[in-house]
Amino acid sequence: MNETPEYPEPSASELLAKYLRWPGVLLPLLGLVTFVLYSGSLSFEFVWDDWPQIVNNPIIRTWSNLPRAFGSDLWYHVARHQVYYRPLFVVWSMLNFTVFGLRSWGWHLGAVLLHVGAVASVFWLARKLGLEYWTAALAALIFALHPIHVEPVAWISAASDTMVAMFVALAFVAFLSGRDPAAQKKTAWRIASWALLMCALLTKEMAVAFTALVAIYAWLNPPDKKASLGQRLREAAIEAAPYALVTLGYVLLRKHALLHSTGQFDTGHGALDVVRTLPLVLAFYLKQLLVPVGLTGLYYTPYVTTAIFKQLIVPAVVLGAVSIGLWYWNRREKDSSVAFAALWLLVGLAPALYLRNFGNGDFVRDRYMYLPSIGFAILAAKGLRLLPSFQRWSAKNVQLGATLALCSFYVMASLSQQVYWGSGFLMLLRGQKLYPGNPNVTVGLSAEYSERGAHEKAIELAQQGVREHPEYVYTLLAMAETNVRAGHYEEGRIWLQRFLAVNPDILKTETGLALVAGLYGQMRDFDRAFGLCDEVLAKEPNLYSALYNCGNIHLMAGQYAQAQQLLSRAVQLVPEDAGPKYYLGRALLADGRNQEAQPYLQAAVALDPKVWDYHYWLAVSLEQSGNIVAARAEYRQALQLNQGSNEAKLRLAALEGK
Repeated sequence: MNETPEYPEPSASELLAKYLRWPGVLLPLLGLVTFVLYSGSLSFEFVWDDWPQIVNNPIIRTWSNLPRAFGSDLWYHVARHQVYYRPLFVVWSMLNFTVFGLRSWGWHLGAVLLHVGAVASVFWLARKLGLEYWTAALAALIFALHPIHVEPVAWISAASDTMVAMFVALAFVAFLSGRDPAAQKKTAWRIASWALLMCALLTKEMAVAFTALVAIYAWLNPPDKKASLGQRLREAAIEAAPYALVTLGYVLLRKHALLHSTGQFDTGHGALDVVRTLPLVLAFYLKQLLVPVGLTGLYYTPYVTTAIFKQLIVPAVVLGAVSIGLWYWNRREKDSSVAFAALWLLVGLAPALYLRNFGNGDFVRDRYMYLPSIGFAILAAKGLRLLPSFQRWSAKNVQLGATLALCSFYVMASLSQQVYWGSGFLMLLRGQKLYPGNPNVTVGLSAEYSERGAHEKAIELAQQGVREHPEYVYTLLAMAETNVRAGHYEEGRIWLQRFLAVNPDILKTETGLALVAGLYGQMRDFDRAFGLCDEVLAKEPNLYSALYNCGNIHLMAGQYAQAQQLLSRAVQLVPEDAGPKYYLGRALLADGRNQEAQPYLQAAVALDPKVWDYHYWLAVSLEQSGNIVAARAEYRQALQLNQGSNEAKLRLAALEGK
């Protein structure tokens, strides 16, 4: 009697490992995990630089502006001293605007999907660098989950870092494919690599490090392992030369586009200050990679001029110890990928280490680590795969346990810290808690409190900024804005004049003209306000802030027809914002066109129900149309939001008597 041999049923873990061996299964699963981790960001608002870069950016509103995207700097309408040439990021923004308009969830969806794409490219790069399959998968997983990526994934304006990292990784994959002796279509791979590098360069400046990465890899991995020092140098230079030429072409294009830029350099600190501060900055980044807690977009790391032992010597010793450890690891394993990953980490960060290109204290940003962290992910994955057995635990179980613990920590740290990017106010409160000395935090919070009607708190913060950071000119502007909004017009005028005296260039920019016009309008200095409005609208007729501010100025001056014309255009440009709908409703109401005004006031309340003025003026409109019951409800809602409103109290009392 023949018996069929019995084979044990494979366990669930064995089946999972079998299917995950296919990149077609692994990569979608990695993408799903990444998407779920950051899916909460789809409910986040536009925050911080999103307003000038997206909401108030006239270039992205029509594809006819495509030549302008390649012929000007990223923030041409904000300042004339910018050095940011990122036309492909502008193209991405134009695509988002075409598809989603100004619905923030769609932009956040695009940012998350870019991160998913970058995760897949990291896996491909790791495999091309020779990493074993599971090590490459682990590197991609670490890259996907690491909390230091919260800023570029949860904040739309930092998506350029995600884009440039993806392009750089793909360009390096193409370089390695063209270098592979067994590869077919080597010429096509090389051309693809050059094209992808140009895409990276046109996305963000961090890509200028690519040529150095090619040279380093060629040096570490010469075709002839027995080549002499001179031969290795020559071969590395030859392999890097085409990429240097591509970079040179980018530099020339950039120089032409930024011809009218004045540059953005800190002239108040010399080379010695830079040298003393670099160890602190590098150690700070190292700490954020190893222990990613206390993350914020508002770090404050000013130049090192005192506390030399703590801020210079200790960081230098730590960095030296880490460097020795990496050197020993590379030498013991005789694995050039360790050295290359470590150098990728350093060289990839190098463009962000030119400290004089930043304001004092603004040197550290998590987004600058997005591209370099590919090297860290590879090192972390290789390190986890080297963990030995421990007591009763096999090496495989130790490695799996450590991986689960690390990834669990990353997930919890990412979820708990990305929430602070949900709104500008949350972000600023987080920054104040962690870095109260940051003048950007002080100025930003003063504006937030001022917009919420907490004028005393706003002025107090602005005064604190002037007192603690007299060198930061925007504290003067904060004093002007907070005083004007509080109705202290003479005080506001004095501070505005001080600000313009030290920063006259603001009137050379479109957003600056719109901002100052708005302040003059609130101070009832209509002649100056209208003059600035005419100037900015002649330069940029589709600038949202100009239409919005100048429409309000005409409303305050009693010129209702002009106000309606400008505010109607603002509503068309940004239909998702409550402000222009509210003021357009006010203008129509004041012009005796209540029936037309009411839908705009209702839309403003629906978009932002937390603003008491919106409820108050909707109640006035409803009262005029004879809808007394609805008017009472709106007056009550206005009083719930602002109990000190005497107007709402009087009107409600009058209605209650009817």
